[in-house]
Amino acid sequence: MKRQSVLAIAAVVVIALVLGIFLIYPPKEETKYSIKIGNVPAITYAPTYVAISLFMDDVGINATYVAFPSGTKAREALIAGEIDFASLSTVHVPIARLKDRPLKIILSLHSREIFSLMVRSELRGVVKRVEDLRGMKLGFSAPGSGSWAFAVYFLKKAGLEPGKDVEMVAVGELATMYSALRTGRVDAAITWDPLTTQLMESGEAYALIDLYDPEQHAKLLGEEAISQVLVTREDIIEKNPELVERVVRAHKMALEFIKKEDARKVAEVLQQYFKGMDTSLLEKVVNRIKEAVPDDGSISESAYYADLAPLIEAGVLERSVSFEEAVDWSFAGRRP
Repeated sequence: MKRQSVLAIAAVVVIALVLGIFLIYPPKEETKYSIKIGNVPAITYAPTYVAISLFMDDVGINATYVAFPSGTKAREALIAGEIDFASLSTVHVPIARLKDRPLKIILSLHSREIFSLMVRSELRGVVKRVEDLRGMKLGFSAPGSGSWAFAVYFLKKAGLEPGKDVEMVAVGELATMYSALRTGRVDAAITWDPLTTQLMESGEAYALIDLYDPEQHAKLLGEEAISQVLVTREDIIEKNPELVERVVRAHKMALEFIKKEDARKVAEVLQQYFKGMDTSLLEKVVNRIKEAVPDDGSISESAYYADLAPLIEAGVLERSVSFEEAVDWSFAGRRP
């Protein structure tokens, strides 16, 4: 009898340990879906990279990553059905909706606008204000992209007419943008990380506008602006909400990982997407962006409109697109 009691207790202990392990490390779900997900390389899309590398498999998804030279190309690929999900600058969804292309925001990836207006260091004594760019060349990735939109906004805010007072030069992806600045093909560029931090660290360029500075961000856009979002098509949401829920869940796990883990550990995950970039520089960029990584990816209505307001003011968007039209918050949640 005593032996049976001991065995029973031992069995209970084993079961408890097994259950505990499953609670701490939930078993991987059976792979049910294969998807393609893409973006223009930017470290502010870290949640997508981390989700693909660490968590998509856990939620039963085989994810293939596709890199694009600009957000415009990623948006077009998503609309065409070449990819299933994309991490994009928020402006891409209103641009698409105004052309009757049914894209939907399903998760917030970043709560601060990412763009900086960087000027070649050789011009430090000449270009001290945006107005001083008159007669010069300003680089951005591609027409219709987020960097293009904010190039127009920054120039118009300073009373300059894009294409007339300042030559607008589409330079493509970050590598060619960096080359254009170094060689003097452009005098300034609208950059994002990791290039922004790289230029600041090397001293090759300086910031006229840095939206990562809290004071500048608050002045131009307010304290919070949803700048980076996870996007899919309405047909995917309608036909397969379970898939969308899994993709969002993997991204939520990634957000938690980025917030909780030290910058070096996050940088090591990102290294495969930014080959050739020193891990120590990646670590600095991660530290720079961490504060703006949202806690849970829920979508703020006021932050959505805060990101659109300057672009409507500058004429980049012909009109506003309502939060209800642009966003499906059923997966990530909605905030005021």
